[in-house]
Amino acid sequence: MARKRTKQKITPLIVEPHPKDYNGYPFITLIQYHCHGVDQHILTVVDNADEKQIKAYVLDFCGPEQIDEEMVITIANEWYTKHRDRYPVSFEFSKMGVSNQTAKIFRTFNINFVSRVIGPMAKFPMGEVKSVKRRRRKPVPAGVEIHKKLLKMD
Repeated sequence: MARKRTKQKITPLIVEPHPKDYNGYPFITLIQYHCHGVDQHILTVVDNADEKQIKAYVLDFCGPEQIDEEMVITIANEWYTKHRDRYPVSFEFSKMGVSNQTAKIFRTFNINFVSRVIGPMAKFPMGEVKSVKRRRRKPVPAGVEIHKKLLKMD
């Protein structure tokens, strides 16, 4: 007998802003991740998100990975105040030379297992390929003389 496959019921992702009485850092995002039948609440700094996944730096892993959490928060705060609309926080970590350290706390969350997000969720269309239009080079007609100019060095 063949078994019928049933589709999993996927709960829609709920993205909420911070509550009005929230006094913490504005760039910190709480992700409610459902894994192995348990809901986990994870404090993160979201790097980038799309319709399939959320890429984020998990602040809860700073201690176990022996990464200075204050350094991560300071750089993320600087990025949030100045460049949050221009590029992901991973670019700022790279500019500061700490991307090899922060890579230890970088995780990707499948949207199908995330039920709730509280805080900002950065979205940058990184997969887009923009084409550059270039003019075609036209050959010089046969009857045209070409004179090369010599540069004078003073």
